[in-house]
Amino acid sequence: MASLTFPWLRPLWQQLINAAHAGRMPHGMGFSYSPDLGVDTMLEQLAAFLLCQQREQRSRACGECKSCKLWKAGTHPDYLRVEPEIGKQIGVDAVRQIAQQVQQTSSQGGNKVVQIIHADRMTLQAANALLKTLEEPPENTFIQLAASRYSQLLPTIRSRLLAYATPKPSQQEIKQWLQEHSQQAITDTVLIELATTKPLSVLRQLQSNEEQLAYLGLLCKGQLVVEKDLEKVHQMLATLLSEIQFAHRQAMMGEMPLVVATNIKQPAPVHSLARALAKGYRRGIVLRKALQNAGVNPQILVASWSTDLTRSLRASTLN
Repeated sequence: MASLTFPWLRPLWQQLINAAHAGRMPHGMGFSYSPDLGVDTMLEQLAAFLLCQQREQRSRACGECKSCKLWKAGTHPDYLRVEPEIGKQIGVDAVRQIAQQVQQTSSQGGNKVVQIIHADRMTLQAANALLKTLEEPPENTFIQLAASRYSQLLPTIRSRLLAYATPKPSQQEIKQWLQEHSQQAITDTVLIELATTKPLSVLRQLQSNEEQLAYLGLLCKGQLVVEKDLEKVHQMLATLLSEIQFAHRQAMMGEMPLVVATNIKQPAPVHSLARALAKGYRRGIVLRKALQNAGVNPQILVASWSTDLTRSLRASTLN
């Protein structure tokens, strides 16, 4: 989906491009990391633009200069992307590599760009080491931090960044976008509302035409898989809670949620489903907070919660 455009990000993109052309692009930038809203694509395009040698009067990288060709080949020496390995944090060694990168002379005589993805997963030692680089960044160097939980960054880190919130699409905007890219008429208001926060997930669901792949559908069938990577668990849980919330809204209106009806052979009556979904949602919020504590096992906690919710959605388990 790299070729997709995201109309809700255009105002933010224009703000960034205007700052670059005016020479006001901050050396330290912070972004709310929401891959499902297209932030990954935007960050890639921003790095390519800042490295481009022909970006004057343009709103995108030219794609033809030597720097752009190095970027396309994935071998640009003035670009560094740092992100944690699965299940791990960003350690001090990675930050030391950043310090070395920014102190070097630009290979192409232009800008240097460093992007730290999941910056909220830096160790305390790594974050403190990064402070030194952020305090006195070399000229023509841009350090961009993207964090799913931006508030978890050290206050001293946040104070040295210009923060950019990720815009979300309106319902009308996302409806048009989904119809354009899925080639389907979109009338489900619940799906549209979910897409305002998870547009890429909803589009993938529409394009694959496999509703059962939704997290709530997998939970109903007892097939929800919980990965080891805590960041992915947080992202999955956030989506799942949104799906539960929308299914609860349907049940409260007396409608049997399609995702429940198609994935549970004998679902509970709709009024009982509403109660079960509400209880599951409240427990999910408590679970999300518990997963922020050190030393917890996310797989065990999420599996226990999802199993209990699955049972409560089935008529055979009602008292």
